[in-house]
Formats: sequence, structure tokens, C-alpha cells
Amino acid sequence: MKRLRLVGVSHRTAPVEWRERLAVPDDRLPALVERLRARAAVDEAVVLSTCNRVEVYAVTETEDAALLRGEVAQWHNDPRLAETFYQHDDDAAVRHLFRVAAGLDSLVIGEAEILGQVKRAYDLAKQAGGTGKLTNVLFQRAMYVGKAVRTLTKISEGPTSVPSLAVSLAERIFGELAACRALVVGAGAMAELALRALKSQKVGELVVVNRTAEKAAALAQSIGARSAPFADLFKELAHADIVLCSTGSPEFIFRESQVAAALHERRGRSLFFIDIAVPRDVDPAVDALDNVYLYNVDDLEGLVAESRGRRETEIARAGSLADAKAGEFAPWYESWRAGARAALRHGDRSLAATEMEARG
Repeated sequence: MKRLRLVGVSHRTAPVEWRERLAVPDDRLPALVERLRARAAVDEAVVLSTCNRVEVYAVTETEDAALLRGEVAQWHNDPRLAETFYQHDDDAAVRHLFRVAAGLDSLVIGEAEILGQVKRAYDLAKQAGGTGKLTNVLFQRAMYVGKAVRTLTKISEGPTSVPSLAVSLAERIFGELAACRALVVGAGAMAELALRALKSQKVGELVVVNRTAEKAAALAQSIGARSAPFADLFKELAHADIVLCSTGSPEFIFRESQVAAALHERRGRSLFFIDIAVPRDVDPAVDALDNVYLYNVDDLEGLVAESRGRRETEIARAGSLADAKAGEFAPWYESWRAGARAALRHGDRSLAATEMEARG
């Protein structure tokens, strides 16, 4: 009988080294949805891939719990990845999605970005023909719940994004940022949040670099920063104090040998990389270079704990609200399953009648 099944990994269950191997770029999401529908007994599928999680929400009839996990892992050409997935079925999957949309399962509790990412995942799946009655209703409801939780509680007050915490880390390292030069690599939503956070802290000089020069120029102009060509990346690196990376590149932007070469021009000045991209933009080997300090998204855990501690009461309220909304959804879900069961019985009777006619 058809049911909702979720498999995935998140920052809670897998380090960034594993999450980056499972990350699915937007342009490949339709191909994964198509594969799951063709090979994993899946009728509907939505894939949510962010820096902190990769999750597949699927409508399936199979009782073989390993099939969906295995197909996702095979798609990444590494069957071992299947062992890292968690799984939730039926009401538990609904509850999980509602909490994700509400920002309750994020690295930074209450972040606003996840709601847009859930919508983006749903829109891409719909465009690829991967959604149907259940996922259409479920994801529309999840987005409503995400908005309601933020409206009715104070869960989103204070620094509630990975970029804002990254800038908080830079402040702890340097104190006042007025004398610092910051280089932001990327021009997407996370890069824009980082730029705005740096600008609000009055960083001395702010430079944006992106492979698409037009995007970098437009973003820099909107913030009041300077843009530079991607070809000048390492020239800009030689003068930066803080490098904040958030691109969608599947390959390292900064490799050890390239950073080592740029260090000669720095005359011993310290260089801090804050890499919030998944897959990562900075080769981990860079951290071994003299006077270079590298932080990735998992290294923000200390600041995350502080942020969470200040909002425990609101987080509890938000969790109760999201769980209540999941409970309200349960009767509709059971009605949907009953309809699917009735349709299956009708299909079985029709098939039996056809076989009897054929035997004639």
C-alpha cells in the first residue's frame, strides 16, 4: 500500500565530508527524481538538498525499506552511503518535514533560508513531474506551517543564519572589523546574507568575486561593495584578512598549492577562511599552512549552541506548534492512504476481471 517515506542525512547525523558527497545540485535534481520513479518503486518524489541536509520525500508502495536508500546511494556511485541514511515513514515523516520547514531541525534554529529551500525543492520536483496528490498537499502545508511558526513565535529573533554566525565568528577573531578586508566568494542567497552581515558590522573593505561577473557586480552594487573578476581571485586573496566562501562549485575553489603561492605576498599576515559551502570550497589541507586558519560550517557549533541557549523557550513553543500542525494533518493523510488502498483493490478487481475475460 502507498505510504510516505523519507530517507536522508543532516548535520545531526553526518559530518560535512559525507554531506558534500550526497549534495545534489539543482540542475541534477530532475534526473534523480526520474531515476527514483523508474527504479525505486516511487510514484512521487521531492529532493531537498541544502548545505545541512539531503533528504528524499517519496511516495512508495514497497515494503523494502532499503530500496530507496540504495537507489539514492547508487546514484552517487557509492553504495556505502546508504548506511548513513535515517528513515521516517508516514506520520513521522510528516512531522519531520514540518519541523524542517519551521527551522527547528536547522543547524541555526529558526533560520529563514530553509523555508525558501523547501519551496525550491518542491518547485523543482513539480517541474520534473515528480509530485502528485500527496506531495502537492504535504509541501504546501509544510510551507504554511513554516510561516505560521515564525509568525506566532520569536524563534527567528537574533542571528539565525549560517552567514550571520560566520560573521560573528569573524568578530570574535578580529574584534572590530573596521580595519579588515573581507573577500566573499559566491553570489547566491548565502553569499548575499554574508555580505549584508559584514556590511552591518562596518567591515573596512568588502569585495565580491563570482564566476559570473555580472552577478558579482549586481550584488556588490546592491550592497555597496566592490566586485572583482574571478580571474583576479588570488590577487584579491593576497590582500584579504577574511575569506567567506559560499559557491555551488562541485570542486575546490581554493587548493593548498594555490593558497600557499598567495601567502608569499602576505608577509606573514594571518588569513582566515570561513567556508560555509557544501560541497566545500576550500581544500581542508589549507588549514595546515602557516598563518592560515580554516573554519567550515560544522565548526560553528559553539556559536550555534549559544544562539540556541538564548531562545530555548521560544524553540520549545515552536516545536509544540509544528508538532500540533502535524497532528492536524494526520486525518487527511490517513484518508489519502485509504483512498490509495481502495484504488489498489479496485485495480486488483479490474485486473482479475480482465484475466477471466482473457481465459474466456
